[in-house]
Amino acid sequence: MSSISLRATSTNDVRIDDIEQPCFALADHARILMPDLVAFRLGVRPGSTRSHAFALAPHLTLLAVDIRAEQSALEAVALALLAFTPKVVLAHANTVLLEVGASMRLFGGLRALLSKVTSTVKGCGFTSRMGCAPTAWGAWLLAHARTRRVARRVRILKESTLARVLDELPVSLVPSAHSHGNAFEQIGCATLADLRQLPRKGVARRFGPGILQWLAQAYGQAPDPREAFCAPASFEARLELQARVESADALLFAARRLVLQLAGWLSAHHAAVSEFSLLLEHELAARHAPRTSTFKIAWAVPTRDADHILWLLREKLNQTALVAPVIEMKLLADKVSEHAPPPDTLFPMPGTDRESMAQLLERLSARLGAENVVQLVARDDHRPEAAMTVEAYQPANEAKPKRGKKPTSTPAAQTDEPPAPIETEPESGEPLELPDLAVPSQPRPSWILETPQKLMLRNERPFYRRPLKLISRTERIEAGWWDGNGVQRDYYVAADDRGRMFWLYRERLTGFWFLHGFFG
Repeated sequence: MSSISLRATSTNDVRIDDIEQPCFALADHARILMPDLVAFRLGVRPGSTRSHAFALAPHLTLLAVDIRAEQSALEAVALALLAFTPKVVLAHANTVLLEVGASMRLFGGLRALLSKVTSTVKGCGFTSRMGCAPTAWGAWLLAHARTRRVARRVRILKESTLARVLDELPVSLVPSAHSHGNAFEQIGCATLADLRQLPRKGVARRFGPGILQWLAQAYGQAPDPREAFCAPASFEARLELQARVESADALLFAARRLVLQLAGWLSAHHAAVSEFSLLLEHELAARHAPRTSTFKIAWAVPTRDADHILWLLREKLNQTALVAPVIEMKLLADKVSEHAPPPDTLFPMPGTDRESMAQLLERLSARLGAENVVQLVARDDHRPEAAMTVEAYQPANEAKPKRGKKPTSTPAAQTDEPPAPIETEPESGEPLELPDLAVPSQPRPSWILETPQKLMLRNERPFYRRPLKLISRTERIEAGWWDGNGVQRDYYVAADDRGRMFWLYRERLTGFWFLHGFFG
């Protein structure tokens, strides 16, 4: 079992010009909790007293801790990290624990997995200090040791190495060390190895029995059950922007945080999304500007790929002009369905090609506009020239409803063939599964002329460059009287003396012959 521990910190980079530059630090009523980069370079460390911090950094500004905001940010990071493992735990001191023992092979090994986790945390707006160990508390110790720069090795995979590395860590990393002041220093206990060598009864009497249990869990000598972070039943993520945003392109950077959370939520629920809504709350800078605006983005194949969702969102925002500056964003997952895992067969399946084509059409539609991407759509019409039309591309979930029974007003083709016998429902009560569309009695050519070409007659035979011979039975089509473009035609398959095949018809009323298509 391997665990990863991450400690998230803000990504504010500060450049030091001189010692007079203002700096900031989080603090409680007595001590410094987290200094920024400027204060850290001036000597301010976590655990320093307020007076000592002001002596090192006279221009230090102390900030109060917002517990609710920190918890919300930590939960957002945990939600995004559910994309890598189903077991994510919110731990002590703004730390997130990940059980990755079963995920390393899936993501290409530990190094690749850590790289993906680091990129995800950075995309959420934070930096991370990671530690990896066979135990949860061991990973927690290594992550905090890296934050304080007191450990040279923070990735451990073997239990035999864990004890040796943890023994070298300072005892100040113990979670309860701050509550005991300098008691460890007074008894000459500097490292965890020193703490382990002390008499157990004396340690329990002075520091409480909990520290012995903690040591056993950190070194893998006792079980460490934890309650995993549970993703909410429905997805709704909100982000308050640090400054007002006036361009739609700049919203994509902030929206990436919400999309990463959506991808983690979908992985936790084994689901995929085909449509989501992005709600923007505007600053009332203009008199008639609306308070909120909504963007709906839909695509054909349900997915949980964050990169694909961000690509579609980028194209949507590039074509959008904001009515007013944006101060807050909200993402809602509208259409969620069960995720179909990719096939694990040796050879690719046909469904993969269909999904690739659907994603290509989605991207073209997002880039060029839905009205500029068209598709062929079959129509319920027996006239060949009206049996298919060109319409604007629509995602599969927005396209035509599923074909059911044919409406009674739909015309039927009239042929000179005898009608098929009527089949009754079997006695078992199971309904017959009949095809929605009638199977054509004659083959159809691969190329149909947009306008039929009138043919000449020579020796009572239609002529197209060479005399043609009819080689099929008659297929009569009478349709279109309902829209004023009625046709009465007798269709035939014809061939010339070189073996080329054509699709002809003869007008019943005039007797004229026309060429309507070519066979391949």
